[in-house]
Parts: sequence; C-alpha cells; structure tokens
Amino acid sequence: MRRLPVFLLLLTALTACGSGEKACPAIALSEGISLDIPTAGVTRVSLELCWAGDCVTESAPGGEHVFVPTRGLPTTPVRTTVTLDDGRPHVLDVTPVIAYPAGEACGGGVPTAKLVVAPDGGVRQVP
Repeated sequence: MRRLPVFLLLLTALTACGSGEKACPAIALSEGISLDIPTAGVTRVSLELCWAGDCVTESAPGGEHVFVPTRGLPTTPVRTTVTLDDGRPHVLDVTPVIAYPAGEACGGGVPTAKLVVAPDGGVRQVP
C-alpha cells in the first residue's frame, strides 16, 4: 500500500512532461485586408487592389473593425485604393505579410494586411 502513493506521484510527473510536441488548435485565418476605422458613421468600405496587372474590387459594410476577404493576395506590394462614405479615394501601396493563426510551427499561414483610418481620413498600413 505504501507504494501506491509513490507510483501515483511518478505517473503524474511522467504524464505532465508529455512528448514535447506543441498541440495546434484547429483554427484558421482568412486572407484579406482588415481596417480599423475609429470614425463613427462609416457605412461602406470599398477596396480596389491591383497587383501583377490585375485588379480586384471588394466591398464590405462599414464599422469600427472591417475585414475584406481577398483571395490570391500576394506578399508583394499591392496598389490599394480605399474608398469610404466620403467618396474620396485613398491610394497607398500595401505589402501583405503571412500571418499564422497559432504560430508558424502550426502552419496555416495566409497573406493579410492591416490598415488604419486616421481621424483626419488618411489611411496607413500598420504591422
């Protein structure tokens, strides 16, 4: 009977060590452009994205945080035109980066870019 507590203690210690492999959650990211828009009242966001001689136009409902899915997004500079409710185009070159939902070791990386709309209406890319 005295050996049972020692056995349980050893068993607990061994199972706590595990195999050393990282468990990866079953989550994913979508490729695309996210926008943070601190200005209230934006009801629609339109993006024109041009790379490799082709252009894609996508739009999404406005809000404080907007995500515009974009298939085939490269990790090279993309000429981006952002148009908000004011109708004024904001043109900038955006370079998407590979983002991983649970770290690079788990894989599943997709190209994404994050933009911020400043209170004065300017648009810039942030890391």
